[in-house]
Amino acid sequence: MSFAEKLSFLMHITETSNKELAAALSVDPSLVSLMRTGKRKLSKNPAHAKNMAFFFAKRSSAAFQRQALSEMLGQVAISPGMPTSELADRLESWLRGENDVVNVILKEIQALPAKKPGIQASDSSPAPENQTLFFYGEEGRREVMRRVMQAMRHMEHPGSVLTIVDDNLEWLLSDYLASKQIQSDLLEMMERGFTFYQIMPPLNYINRYTESLQFWLPVYAGGRMKVYYYPRLRGNLYRHSIIIVPGLCVQYSSSVALGSTSDITMFSTDLTLVNAFEEQFREHISLCRPALISHTDPKDSLPYFKNLSSQPGDIIQMVTPLSINSIPKDLLNYYIENTDNPGWKFTFEMYLENAAAFEKSLKDKKLIDLSSVATAEEVRAGKVYVASSFPTYPDHPRYTPETYALHLQNILRLMDQYENYYFLPYSLNDQQFYNLTVSEGGQALLIRTRPPFLMLELRRPEMITAFREHLLRKAEAIGYDGIHREKVRMKLRALIQELIG
Repeated sequence: MSFAEKLSFLMHITETSNKELAAALSVDPSLVSLMRTGKRKLSKNPAHAKNMAFFFAKRSSAAFQRQALSEMLGQVAISPGMPTSELADRLESWLRGENDVVNVILKEIQALPAKKPGIQASDSSPAPENQTLFFYGEEGRREVMRRVMQAMRHMEHPGSVLTIVDDNLEWLLSDYLASKQIQSDLLEMMERGFTFYQIMPPLNYINRYTESLQFWLPVYAGGRMKVYYYPRLRGNLYRHSIIIVPGLCVQYSSSVALGSTSDITMFSTDLTLVNAFEEQFREHISLCRPALISHTDPKDSLPYFKNLSSQPGDIIQMVTPLSINSIPKDLLNYYIENTDNPGWKFTFEMYLENAAAFEKSLKDKKLIDLSSVATAEEVRAGKVYVASSFPTYPDHPRYTPETYALHLQNILRLMDQYENYYFLPYSLNDQQFYNLTVSEGGQALLIRTRPPFLMLELRRPEMITAFREHLLRKAEAIGYDGIHREKVRMKLRALIQELIG
């Protein structure tokens, strides 16, 4: 769907005239007319899309408007209970064409601190023992989730929680307050020390899957969730979800096809039944593969990047600042000798040890290295960190004009010596604080580069392909072969000259 069609749809359901929208955006009505006819595209200025989205979100408070938006965007969470600000965020992504699964993950991982729900847990009494109850429909499923959380809250010691999510949470996401309450409960259980094991749903309906990820990402960021997927095809007729708290209770829901009106949900504290479901879960997970592993300790990322050169297949990465892989050996030795912090010393020693293997790998496979390049003024002001924009350890080393120039000179050497090494400088967006590395052989690493630290190790093939395509499109938009390669060399030489004169 084109931007012009999206804009016309929003103006139709909100009964907005060209003049009204133009006044809200402080532009001429003729510009709105050109956008509606497709003769002008959405401005690249981020403020324009943000203001437009907020304008339409404010004018979409009626239930029928939210329903129309829900159907058009394919997002069941768009309901009368969704706050205007969150609806505006989703409309902005939609208008920009950034509501695919990769952009959703990238946006959510950057917004994690602001997205934590702040709903207080309610007082409750322990669930009765040896009881089995049945509930029906969407409200029944929400009631059982409340009972599961209530039972966990009264456990004396935190344990494991086993979950199979074979649907896409329409029953939960359609009720905004209920979804935030349950998300808050899950985060509370993680903080208490519970560990979650999850078998993800199939990728049959990408819009629903993407929306479910928006719900789960803050929970994954807690660092106490192990996520798996079943690698073979499954039927789409039946769906079910299971939550097992070993030794305590089980929730089992089943329904037919996409609708959730036929849901039948069981909640039981009968330990014979709980144990049987636990055994089934363990049989199920033995057939699965890891889909996602989350890390909340920055030190966990080091082994992955050390082993980057041993990953099978081509590699593409988007990092800020300059990638540590391209630091020259002399500069690594300099930082080893002049760094007091043992953490940084260990990091630089590890990359020095791996330098030969890294260059050897460039003989056989391609590395596309998208890195943000600082200005000479930023380097002279001491604003550019070495190796990482995230303060993994105290006393984070910073570049000087001389050391930054040495790093750039080594990048030029790598480009001259290895045809498989492609360096693409890009301008850093102030709103971008993540690093992304994808190996064609089967791994994607997404790192949040501002506190709180989070690294997601993605292993599901469909997700790896999506992230790889995302970076390849960025690389192709910049240009990295032929004449573009020579333009990069000229830009780097000019910056080196500016740094050291």
